Amino acid sequence: MQQAFLTGSLEFLRRPFASNIKTGDRVLVLTDTRHDPRVWQAVMTILAELGADASLAMFEPRPADYYDPPAVIAEAMRHSDVNVLLASTGMLHSPANMKAMAAGVPTICLDGGMTLEMLQSGGITEDMHAMTARKHYLAVNAFGSDPKQCRVTSKHGTDFTYSVEKRIWAPRLPDLSSDPYKIIDMRKIDGREGKMPLLFMLLPAGELNIAPVEGTANGRLVFDLCIHQIGRIHEPIALDIEDSKIVGICGGVEAHTLRQYLETYGDQNAYFCPAEASIGVNAKAIARGVQREDKNILGTMHFGIGTNIDVGGSILSNIHMDGVILHPTLFVDGVERIREGRFLVPLDRLLEK
Repeated sequence: MQQAFLTGSLEFLRRPFASNIKTGDRVLVLTDTRHDPRVWQAVMTILAELGADASLAMFEPRPADYYDPPAVIAEAMRHSDVNVLLASTGMLHSPANMKAMAAGVPTICLDGGMTLEMLQSGGITEDMHAMTARKHYLAVNAFGSDPKQCRVTSKHGTDFTYSVEKRIWAPRLPDLSSDPYKIIDMRKIDGREGKMPLLFMLLPAGELNIAPVEGTANGRLVFDLCIHQIGRIHEPIALDIEDSKIVGICGGVEAHTLRQYLETYGDQNAYFCPAEASIGVNAKAIARGVQREDKNILGTMHFGIGTNIDVGGSILSNIHMDGVILHPTLFVDGVERIREGRFLVPLDRLLEK
């Protein structure tokens, strides 16, 4: 009965482990006391089935994303064969995990407050090859070979411009014979330059990641679906931005919470925005009020605050937050490419010229 449970409802959760873990591998699973305990229990069961030498490290929740686990766990991360992130806060780009990846220890990342239900349905069930193809066609068809300027608007008041000159990277079309769940070194894909070690498998996935040119963003950016740390947004949060720096935050209770969060946990660069301006391409992702899935919804856009050195930029901060717009409109060099969340370019073939 247990075997049927694992290969049935949890099959999508099992896939990244089956593709990357072999008998005897030392696997360190990181979680915290705020996270859904059913998730680490399911993962530990899968690892036992695969014959891994698995250990569970549980700790008090970190105050913010990018914060390290306790020092003893951070040290252990550099000496395992694989690290599995299941914390309620995002740790993929934490200093401890960056050091582990730099030492050659890969990461399977399922953190950010994912529940067991999120690991059985929605974005995690997407066809990974089809999603990679969507990224390729979106990058080529929407942005072309030499894009300069983007403008984003929304019904909630977003009117925001930024430069993407020399910042668009189009992933290759997928090799259908390859295993899409294998851990990869992002620095070695298509010769993509990276300043940080990125040796990982991330689920759910589904974004075309773009780091706009620093200092070029101006206007009003309004998040209306969800945001890191706060979750689902009930009253839109408006950010006024000048030269890629947040100069005002307007809205209701959630805007007040964001102001307090940045004041408490941020540094000078925490007010840099957008750290990224990415587009969701996961056709199975659904709105849950958790940014780890919501930001991948097909046709959404999400914008980062804080660090972007890990996504191709040059800004380093001690935090990173993503806020999501559900139905954005995107213009690239004056040409409308997304209208209220609907793509105006094909995502399954090249744009006819």
